[in-house]
Amino acid sequence: MEKTILLSSYEINTSTMALLPFYNEYGNVNTEVLEIEKNERIDISPIKIINESCLFFGSSYEGRREAVRRSMGYVSLSPIMINLELGIFFFPVESPKNETCIWLSQSHVQRIESVDSDTCSVHFKNTANLILPQSKYALEAKLFRTAQYRYILTERISERTPRY
Repeated sequence: MEKTILLSSYEINTSTMALLPFYNEYGNVNTEVLEIEKNERIDISPIKIINESCLFFGSSYEGRREAVRRSMGYVSLSPIMINLELGIFFFPVESPKNETCIWLSQSHVQRIESVDSDTCSVHFKNTANLILPQSKYALEAKLFRTAQYRYILTERISERTPRY
């Protein structure tokens, strides 16, 4: 049997579609990263990957959360901008305080379909899909909130860009 190699670090990039938590054999939370072309297993939790990726691109997770609060008026289940220039925005499926929180990339979600009243299927642009224990409407609200935040930030930049 082939042993899976866990990477010790990971920075979110434009190919990253989702961060899925799983418990290793010692009961520690690790992450399965879904990318466009491959999946990776990382020896740290999804929230740590989010925080480390925010730091990699110049801010902290808490700073990104504060920016959402100031722009949109709330911090509960906040979308997080990892990098504006690259268009990398993630949103949590549940409270990020929960170890089981899944994070999805807004730009890779193609559509969300209802499976039943409290389960939905997320279809990614690369044809992969993911079944989540959440209603279609609840997940769509999080996706749309992330798109709205992305629009607000993009508009701020375009308003301040000089036109010659």
